[in-house]
Amino acid sequence: MKDLELRNPDLFKMVKEESLRQIKLWGIQDHDPFEWITHTTEELGELACAISEWKYRGGLQSEVIKEAIHTATLSLKIAEMFIRLCDECDKSFEEGQRHCRKCGKFLFE
Repeated sequence: MKDLELRNPDLFKMVKEESLRQIKLWGIQDHDPFEWITHTTEELGELACAISEWKYRGGLQSEVIKEAIHTATLSLKIAEMFIRLCDECDKSFEEGQRHCRKCGKFLFE
C-alpha cells in the first residue's frame, strides 16, 4: 500500500469528530503524558488487531479506519499538549545554553 500523503480531506474531519466523541463520553481529560501514551498504545494494539483481522480473516476495512482514527486522535492530542507547553514556555535557560530546557526552542530567534 502506497503512502497517499494525507490528501483525503475527510481524515481530519473524522479525527475532529472522534475528539468530540471522546470529550462527550469522558469529558476533558487531564492525564500525565505516560497515561496518554498508554491509552494511545492500547488504541494502536486495537488497530493492529483490526489490520490482522482484515488481512487474514476477511475483517472489515471500516474497523481498520475506525481504529486508525482513534489512534491518530490520541496521537494528535499529545502533540497539541506539547505544542501548548512550548507556547507557555518561559524560555528558561542557563548561562551559555542556546536552547530552552523545557521545549528545546532556539532562544535567540
